[in-house]
Amino acid sequence: MKKMKPAAVLAVTAMLALASCGGNAIEKKAGELLEEARTEFKNGDYAKAVSTIDSLRKTYPEAIEARKQALRLYQDVELKRAQLRVEGADTVLQRVEREYQEMKKTVDELRAKGAATVEQLRSVNLLRVKRDSLKTIFDVECAKIKYIKKKMEEEK
Repeated sequence: MKKMKPAAVLAVTAMLALASCGGNAIEKKAGELLEEARTEFKNGDYAKAVSTIDSLRKTYPEAIEARKQALRLYQDVELKRAQLRVEGADTVLQRVEREYQEMKKTVDELRAKGAATVEQLRSVNLLRVKRDSLKTIFDVECAKIKYIKKKMEEEK
């Protein structure tokens, strides 16, 4: 086996030291972006938080620990966004459901008498479509919440 010259040993040692320092610098910069995303999340700026997390993932693919934490934060952000969409959809859905039931009752009574107009029939159908669309949004967001919570549990 060949013996390495002291200059070669020094060069290899220097390269390893620089590489390890570079990794720490990368983790530090990625950590700064992660903190920025956490602040945005706490301030309710969810879209900005997701954007910052995406930047972290693209810019620092080798910052493993920061990326793991960013994934957890991303799940928290998406969970919160889905919860807010469920709340919004539920509020509107309840109002539209009441309107639809009232309009449907009126139109059904008029239809039984043969007095329902084309416009009334069209309006009740459009309101039913709106209600059904809101139900779909509500169901999808609820499924997303369940999925995110399941993933979070699996990762614990």
